[in-house]
Amino acid sequence: MKKNKAFVLILALLLIPGLQPWADAARRQRTVKPAEPVIEVMDAFRDYVKADPFLSDNTQKSINNEIDKYCDDLVHRSDKADYIEKNHLREYVTEQRQKLSQYQEQSSLIIENILQKYENMEPQKRVAYRDTMQMALDEKFNALSTNLTRLDKEINVKEEEPLMDLPWKWIGIAAGALLLLIILLVIVSKSKKNKPARPAYRPTAGPRNNVSSYGNRGGGQQQSADGGIVVRRKTATILKKQSLEDVIDNPNYLQVDAIDFTYESAVRRMYIKNSCIVDIYNMYAEDLRNPASPKEDGCMVLGRWVHDSESNEYYVSLEEIVLPGDDAVFEEYALNFGGKIKLKVLEQLRKLRRETNLQYDLTCWVHSHPGLGVFFSNSDTSVQDQLKHPQHPNFLTAIVVDILTPMQDLGIFTFRRDTTINSKNDLKKMYSLVEWYQWAQESLKTSVERPVAATPKEFKSVEYFNMLQNAQEHNDSCYGVELSKNVVVDICTDLVGQGDDILAMLHGVASQHGSQIEYVAEQISDKESEPKLSLTGCFMAAPHCSIPTVRRAVADYLDRIRFVVVYTPNDGLLTTIPVINSDLCTEESYYGEQKLEDLKTWIKQSR
Repeated sequence: MKKNKAFVLILALLLIPGLQPWADAARRQRTVKPAEPVIEVMDAFRDYVKADPFLSDNTQKSINNEIDKYCDDLVHRSDKADYIEKNHLREYVTEQRQKLSQYQEQSSLIIENILQKYENMEPQKRVAYRDTMQMALDEKFNALSTNLTRLDKEINVKEEEPLMDLPWKWIGIAAGALLLLIILLVIVSKSKKNKPARPAYRPTAGPRNNVSSYGNRGGGQQQSADGGIVVRRKTATILKKQSLEDVIDNPNYLQVDAIDFTYESAVRRMYIKNSCIVDIYNMYAEDLRNPASPKEDGCMVLGRWVHDSESNEYYVSLEEIVLPGDDAVFEEYALNFGGKIKLKVLEQLRKLRRETNLQYDLTCWVHSHPGLGVFFSNSDTSVQDQLKHPQHPNFLTAIVVDILTPMQDLGIFTFRRDTTINSKNDLKKMYSLVEWYQWAQESLKTSVERPVAATPKEFKSVEYFNMLQNAQEHNDSCYGVELSKNVVVDICTDLVGQGDDILAMLHGVASQHGSQIEYVAEQISDKESEPKLSLTGCFMAAPHCSIPTVRRAVADYLDRIRFVVVYTPNDGLLTTIPVINSDLCTEESYYGEQKLEDLKTWIKQSR
């Protein structure tokens, strides 16, 4: 038996080297997994983050560096209060926290928008990718939140007078008083030792003025030991202005009273912008070309609203449409807006609020019933309930159009005060999209919304430097900022070394091409007015291109200027910021950035 075992062992040792290649191959076959078919999902996520004006690494690094600079300055400055006020640091923290909060709310939509391209992905993998992307976003959010908290603490640290700045006489008095107090404490402690011990005192039950354990958690009221009330300041998000002042009696808006089209409505009046009507009409132009096979179609409409608390009624504006994404499904008797439109609405709302400093919201949604008539179905009611505002649901309106009728019949549906929705039987009047479109066209022809100065005949773009030429996005109200050679020369040679704050005013004219306006700066001076030219912008220098700092410097001119050029000596950069609706644009994608050396090179080449 022992010989047989020894024989088998020797045979195995001889065969193992020969079997090793097959064993290795089998092991490799078991361990090597097929390539992940959806590995590009993370590449798509990284591309989205890189292109986003707030989430990109460059933007986050810039914000964090700016916060670090503010914190360092606050630590070493003796005039903290003046520095905080001058740089609007409290408003800066609030603004950044507000933007951070908006992106945190949108993070799940961003992720779902990326994942929906991979419908065949296994559920477990989808969850894993979702968690990975969420962790990456949370890391950015937490880093910025931590830095903002640090800056907030530095802002709220009370200024203390340095010991070295106190007169020596007062230091001596304080030291003497402290020594006297120590001597008295020693005497009292010795006298207590010589007295007989007293029995322990046990207080009887009764009312006590204890401090509330939650008194300072929410920044509310806190009861003090003497029964008084200590009011603590609450830090709250600053909402945008809720206003329709510029809309009322504005000839560019069609006024529609709810009493004209329904019996009872929570919306008192609607103001519909002429350009919004044109966009809705054009949206259905393609369907009108194919009446034989019409499909339902629709969009979302953004605008503003105000609430009359006395009558409990709303006044609503409809100003800008948002079209669905490529995931929307439109069929003959049904439509699905898809998921991408939610993200598009959120992005456009954020843009409008920043540019105008007004509270824009989703105020209406539009869809068609081609050949079926105007009515509000059960599925339409379901959509209305999903889209309504959580705190003020009743201002949301809906428009239904039958584009196959001769005048494109149009009905408006609103909430009643009891949150039920008006039905077809409640409609007293139908409108016509064709008639609305005709009115909008005439209104646009006679529009005097923006007075524009005439462009001089000698204006040639090749002789001017466009400071917004490398901006990622352009707003029609300030599409370009053209600086003449003389202006560029004055900036490069005379102004860049004169310190901070406003250094000069830019004067020129406006050039309009369709709906796009460019401002042509012909002259720069320290005067607020120049013959035959209008005040178009300001030139200033600052250590950092911070919106609170710039806004404070140009506050007195915001209602008259259309742009600000900011020079930062540390990096030799000129940043051009458009002024939209009398306030600085806060979206960096609309900014133009030019190196001072590039302007000098352009001057040399243009000679």
